[in-house]
Amino acid sequence: MIALALLAALMAQDTTALSPRARAMLPQFPPPRGVDVSVVTRFSTDTAWIGEQVELVTATWFRRELRDRLRRLPSLRAPSLSGLWSVQSQSIPVVVAARVVDGAIYDLFISHQTLFPLGAGRIVAPPATLSFSVPASSSYFAPENRRAVSSRPVTLMVRGIPASMTGALDGGPTARAMQLTWSTPSEGLRVGVPTLVELVLTGEGNVTLWPAPGVAWPPGVRVYPERTDERPTATAGRLGGEKRFRYTVVADSAGVVTLPPVRYAYFDPSAVRVQVMTAGAVGLPVLAGPAAPSRDALAVQGGMAVPVATRIIDQAWWLIILLALLPLLGLAWRPRRPQPVAVHHPADPEVELRRLLKTPVEAGPERVAGALRRRGVRRDDAEAVGGWLGGLIRRRYGIVPEAETIPVPGVLPKVMELLRRMFVVVLLFPLAVGAQGESAVTRYRAGDFAGAMREFEALARQVPQSGEAWRNVGAARAMSGDDVGAAAAWLRAFALVPRDPILREAWRQETLVPADVRALAPTVPASRDELLLLALVAWIVAMWAVRGRHRNAAVAAGALLLGCLAVVLLRFGQGMPGRALIRPGAQLRVSPHPSAPVLGDIAAWSLATLQRGGTGWWLIEAPDGRRGWIGDASLAAIDPVAR
Repeated sequence: MIALALLAALMAQDTTALSPRARAMLPQFPPPRGVDVSVVTRFSTDTAWIGEQVELVTATWFRRELRDRLRRLPSLRAPSLSGLWSVQSQSIPVVVAARVVDGAIYDLFISHQTLFPLGAGRIVAPPATLSFSVPASSSYFAPENRRAVSSRPVTLMVRGIPASMTGALDGGPTARAMQLTWSTPSEGLRVGVPTLVELVLTGEGNVTLWPAPGVAWPPGVRVYPERTDERPTATAGRLGGEKRFRYTVVADSAGVVTLPPVRYAYFDPSAVRVQVMTAGAVGLPVLAGPAAPSRDALAVQGGMAVPVATRIIDQAWWLIILLALLPLLGLAWRPRRPQPVAVHHPADPEVELRRLLKTPVEAGPERVAGALRRRGVRRDDAEAVGGWLGGLIRRRYGIVPEAETIPVPGVLPKVMELLRRMFVVVLLFPLAVGAQGESAVTRYRAGDFAGAMREFEALARQVPQSGEAWRNVGAARAMSGDDVGAAAAWLRAFALVPRDPILREAWRQETLVPADVRALAPTVPASRDELLLLALVAWIVAMWAVRGRHRNAAVAAGALLLGCLAVVLLRFGQGMPGRALIRPGAQLRVSPHPSAPVLGDIAAWSLATLQRGGTGWWLIEAPDGRRGWIGDASLAAIDPVAR
């Protein structure tokens, strides 16, 4: 009965998920004769070019009468390969056919992997192994005999790009039917207004491995690279898709800006030649800029320092505990000298760089360069390291001959030393992000408030204990028209740097903040961490005064101690549930889904309590007691809360 139910479940599987290319290989797996189980593994082709799509299919024929006797599902261990990029796979075998052989019914199970070879040479897929246990008799308590059936190894020959074509290819990918076009706003550009333009690359192949095209930007514009967007698709089993390279462009003067033609070369394995496509030049009118804003831009600075008191509380908490216990124990404690940290220097600089950045091996040069920029490395240095990694990848794929050496950039030792200091000496971390902070400030002062806001928010997420970071986030949000988000960011900055003059001036200028929200700003000009340190000092002084019989000093220190602790507990209690301000147009929903029923609207500037978070959603409690889900974009968190 169990076996029949299992069979019905297997036969009801959706076999349409099987790749059409894998389905086309089914005639290569005829049913066996004279055996109950057979396992066969095949590549979709015997030879392939570097970067060309290949299917690895594992077919299992299982005699139905034997499978009905099994108490547990068989387990299939598919071949594990190296030197190939696995994009997707059908890891769970699906039933795709049934045949009658010599009066017995056999079911065909298929699992497959979609692979892209990364290097030239001979690749051997190890055997796939099917394991199952057959009961010795029909009794439920009968022992089981363990059996295993394996396939034969299969070989794939990968051909490298011909040496005569590598020069014309210029580091391009292996793909088919590629197209490159400009995507620009129909209304053109405006002087001083950041505008997004895109280079859209489409075709068949491994979208992730498509490198960015080189663009010779015209004079008179400032260009800021943005995040690349990938949209993979599959057509008749062939993977491909669209990759958008985004740039924020700011024109300096009115007139016409001509986006240059962009040349992009790729290797077409069908034609066995290098194809070159070109995105034609596009002329964009540049109109006069908008009228000056009604208010002056708020001041920002590029500093990302964490307050000293916060760093002491976070990193020297053990010392604070010892100092608090010292008056009671009456012991002099001498801190043990820390042992020197041994830094491992592997022979391969690429391995060491990825270890420090915690980026996977498959991360491309753009992602690595972005990770370096987020850690404060200068743009030129990050691009130099990214170019070096791109050269290594091209040589690994066979586009560049193995004998050709890829010179290590001179800035690499300096970059890696900076990354090591970030891990070993955490107190220097705020200094390491200053470079990217200056980049955000540059965009802000150039009028690109939206772009500066994205960079400031990324830095604030990276250094959440930096009051200066949240102060800058608030300024950028305010200039972008997000007054609710600005107030939330400034309140978060007040908790860290309540005496910051730039922060207080920005708070004074923001006249749209309601009175009840203004009341959330701290009245005592000291952060919670500063009050904790002041309470520690008061405790030590009070204990010293008690031992020395200095009554007045003991009373004064004790009063200061109790006052500091009271304020700390009050602030801790206010921020414990997690608070957030509601942006205009927010709606409370039954579940975390945009099509879920609406429970009602929530007024802007309402102070909500965060209950728990999901992917892009928060479960909140409104001021009137209603509970429901709201999207991330509809609220601005005041207190740091983990999802």
